[in-house]
Amino acid sequence: MNPESRTVHLLGPPARGRLKRAGVVASLALVMASGVVGSATPADRSASERAPAAPDGDRCRPAHHHRPQALPGEPGDHWNACRGPRGPRGETGATGPTGPQGPPGVTGEDGSPGTAGATGATGPTGEVGAPGLAGATGPQGATGAVGASGLTGPPGAPGPCLGIDAAQESEDFEIRVALTGGSTYAGIRDQRTGEKEDFLWTDLSGRPDYPAGGAAGLPCDVTVNAHNRTTAVKRIKFDVITTTGQIWEAACVAFTTTHPATLNCADRTGRPKPWILVSRQPTVASVNGGV
Repeated sequence: MNPESRTVHLLGPPARGRLKRAGVVASLALVMASGVVGSATPADRSASERAPAAPDGDRCRPAHHHRPQALPGEPGDHWNACRGPRGPRGETGATGPTGPQGPPGVTGEDGSPGTAGATGATGPTGEVGAPGLAGATGPQGATGAVGASGLTGPPGAPGPCLGIDAAQESEDFEIRVALTGGSTYAGIRDQRTGEKEDFLWTDLSGRPDYPAGGAAGLPCDVTVNAHNRTTAVKRIKFDVITTTGQIWEAACVAFTTTHPATLNCADRTGRPKPWILVSRQPTVASVNGGV
C-alpha cells in the first residue's frame, strides 16, 4: 500500500487535535518520518478496507475541491474521499400538521355562483295527524245595539166575530141565539119542567142566502126577538149584523105541542126559510128612513 495514504490516515482528526493543543506544529516532520518507517497499524488497515477502490487504482479521486483552510484528515479534506455505495433509504418521516384552510373556490368560470340544480320530485303526502283538542270557549261578546223598528205591516184579516142573545116571552120555553166560528145557531129549552131540559140547537148557517162574504159581509153579531105568550102563533126572529153593516133576518116558529118544545124554521112545504135582507138598512143621518 502507498505510504502516503497511510500517513494521511494516521494524521486524522484525533492526531491533529492533539498537535494543535500541544503547539508542536514544528515536530510534524518527525512524526511523519516515524510513520513512514513503521508498519501499518490496525486502524490504517480498517480505514483502507472501508474506502472503496478508485477507478484508476489505489488512489481515490477527490469528489470535491479541497478547502485550503482544512488540514489533511479534517472535515472538508476531500483529497482522499471516495464516493461509497448509496446507503438504504431511511424510514418515511411522520406526517406534518395540516396547514390552514385556503379561501373557498368559485363555482363558475367567471367567478359567479353556479346555476341552481333542478327541483326534486315532490315526496308522498304524509299521514293525517290526529285531531287537535277542542279549544276553550271564548268569552261572551257584548250585546249588540237594538236594531231599527221595522215597518208596520198591513192590517190582518178580521178575526172571527162572536155573539149571543136570549129571550123568554113564555113560561113554556126560552130562546137563545149564538154566533161562533162564522155560523149562527138558534136554541130552545123547554121550561115546563123547570130548567132540567137541555138546549136543542138548530144551525141557521146552511139556510139559503146566509151572508157569507162579498158585499153582504160576514155575520159579526146576533140578536133574537120572540112574540108574546098570548099570541097563538109563537113566531121567533133571529137577526145578524155583518162586517159590512148589513142586517139579515131568519124566522122560525116555536112548537110546544110536543115535549120538549122545538123550533121549526121551514115553510109550509117543508123547505128551509131563507135569510132575508131587511127592508131598509140604517144610513147616516137618517130619521125614520134608511135605504
